[in-house]
Amino acid sequence: MTKMTKSNFMRAWTYFRRGHSVYLVFGISFLNFTVIQWRLLVEKVDSLKFIFQRFTYFFAAFFAVYIPLAVLIGYIDYRRGSVPVDSVEAARANPWVKDISKALMLMSKGDEDVKKIMSKWAD
Repeated sequence: MTKMTKSNFMRAWTYFRRGHSVYLVFGISFLNFTVIQWRLLVEKVDSLKFIFQRFTYFFAAFFAVYIPLAVLIGYIDYRRGSVPVDSVEAARANPWVKDISKALMLMSKGDEDVKKIMSKWAD
């Protein structure tokens, strides 16, 4: 067995957080959300209770509506919402991006087009 170094531990911790938060908790959260909707909405409203007599029917209908709607909202947000702004701000805050931008500006040897493009990243 190999020795667990700090680097290996941090890598494993990163993989754990990614697997936990993106995949496992996502599935549990989605199921939890549908169960809550079932208990608080369908079981309390007689007309919905008549339409969705079983949780599996409700889950199938909810899944069929919710997933495409979430994909559409995510697509709109990714293309025209906050994602482009978040990406720019994350790049500006990243010291590696700042350093590489400054290096590229220095390498451009006075090319004004390059300076214009890179100036938004190098501040």
